[in-house]
Amino acid sequence: MIPKPSAHLRPATGHDVGFLTDVVVVVTRAQGRMPHDFDDSGFRDRFTARTLEQVQGRVPDSTTYVIEIDGERAGRLRVVRAPDVLDIAGIQLLPAHQGHGIGTYLIEQLLVEAHDAGKPARTRAEPDNLRALALYRRLGFREVGTEDGEVVLESPPPPPGDAAPPEPSFSRRT
Repeated sequence: MIPKPSAHLRPATGHDVGFLTDVVVVVTRAQGRMPHDFDDSGFRDRFTARTLEQVQGRVPDSTTYVIEIDGERAGRLRVVRAPDVLDIAGIQLLPAHQGHGIGTYLIEQLLVEAHDAGKPARTRAEPDNLRALALYRRLGFREVGTEDGEVVLESPPPPPGDAAPPEPSFSRRT
């Protein structure tokens, strides 16, 4: 039997910003979704600056994490915990770590957190990111609109008294 990978989240630091930028570029390229006129240098400059603001705590309610798998950096997760909603503002796993249930596990944990707090969970996906849209729909998110060219999806909290989602099949180290 193959052991399940161990996923761990840790808050990102300034030292992780280059890695987090690389993850977004590598994942988008691997999905075949990179525009033909992509300005790599310009994107990296803008994304790096925004991510640095996030990890330095200059974006309210926002936490950017490094996803580690079996002790190695494997992806990024950004969560905005606003008073009225938990926003999954970005999740990417390097291609070698996709398809193993890790993204599902992390999103399920965020759904539990949001719903335990009585809040909806919200996210966005580009319309051409069919894998992400399918994942969110499978996890109970429903389309509620569009914003800046992206599909907005939401998972409302269950009515009071409903059971929480089942525990995922592998554990996350804390």
